[in-house]
Amino acid sequence: MGAPAEEVDRIASMFWGLFSLGGFVVALLLPIFIVMNSLAYAFAFVSADTITYRGMLAWIASPITKLFLVVVVGGSLFHAMHRIKYVLYDFGAARHKSVIEPLVYGIAAVGTVAALFLTFSFA
Repeated sequence: MGAPAEEVDRIASMFWGLFSLGGFVVALLLPIFIVMNSLAYAFAFVSADTITYRGMLAWIASPITKLFLVVVVGGSLFHAMHRIKYVLYDFGAARHKSVIEPLVYGIAAVGTVAALFLTFSFA
């Protein structure tokens, strides 16, 4: 008979996937968000009416915009928390893995749910 089959950790690959999604969000979508919110008026991409309170309410009323905001916040949180987890491991906290993992991913999940709730309850 062959060697016994090794156990496959399917959860770790899911968190690496969320990490890569967060990296994509931080690298591509976050700069778009920054341009849309702070530089678009300065470069005359949008009119002054767009950056007023009513203009922002109209912008955030779109379901696509709400989804965009949740993806930006959630992806950024999962990316950051995954990095923080490995920084803590590098500082010698790997022996506390059973506490660190639920804590960092819990923070990311709570932040994403809060973004989802706040974004879709607004306007």
